[in-house]
Amino acid sequence: MIKWLGNAGFEFQLGNTTLIVDPFLTRPRFVQTYFGRVAPDEAVLRKHIPRCDAILVTHAHFDHCMDAPAIALRTGARVHGSANTCRLTQAAGLPARQTHEIASGDSFDINNIRVSVLPAVHPWIPGYTFGKLRRKLEFPLRLRDYRMDACYSFLLEFEGTRILVWSSTQPDGAPRADLLTCRAVSSQRWYDTLLGQVQPNLVLPQHWDDTYQPLSNEPQPFFSAPRLAFPPIGRINLQDFAAKVHQADPNCKILVPDIFMPYRFEAL
Repeated sequence: MIKWLGNAGFEFQLGNTTLIVDPFLTRPRFVQTYFGRVAPDEAVLRKHIPRCDAILVTHAHFDHCMDAPAIALRTGARVHGSANTCRLTQAAGLPARQTHEIASGDSFDINNIRVSVLPAVHPWIPGYTFGKLRRKLEFPLRLRDYRMDACYSFLLEFEGTRILVWSSTQPDGAPRADLLTCRAVSSQRWYDTLLGQVQPNLVLPQHWDDTYQPLSNEPQPFFSAPRLAFPPIGRINLQDFAAKVHQADPNCKILVPDIFMPYRFEAL
């Protein structure tokens, strides 16, 4: 079973294991995010993530990492992430035994799930910082306190099924997989390259919705990168995403999942 949690978050129910990647259900306002402090929305997390066995974090920015320690503290899940991710979660109160520092090239098992850690490239975005964490972290933190030291993609293997969570802005170096989640904004050449390597049966977009909108609202596409056209700033176009994926591989299925809707792999 697979469930989209909004943003880049996905929940995978594989056998008896619930594995979550990049959970971020807290929806702070824009002004609070950039000029104030942000804290997990415990009520929302409890409602939508009642249980969890493991959390994979692609990188330590707040919209991928912030909710992880709150979920892990309540459910007993172990958080797998970079050195910055582990330090941030421990500073938020998560015991060290519930964190696992990972690096590109690592492979490990979560029950019957094989996880491979792949290198990923993250774009420059204003306000989203890189480098070492501040020596003293006072919670709740500011956006700039969630600093990225490394970025990863993940390959999950379970009973012959291969799931690729591709978080990189570069399409090269991707392994073959049956199911692929990837960015919803890129060039035709980018999708041609990525899908040519992965050869998936199914593709799902990630990180496309406006995270400043409350979860009570229908997900709306976020703003896309500025362009030399009018209007200079638009919103992510999922139809354009689907068209590019289909052109890259006409036999590949495309699913834009409803938020929090469980989908069975057999039905896909």
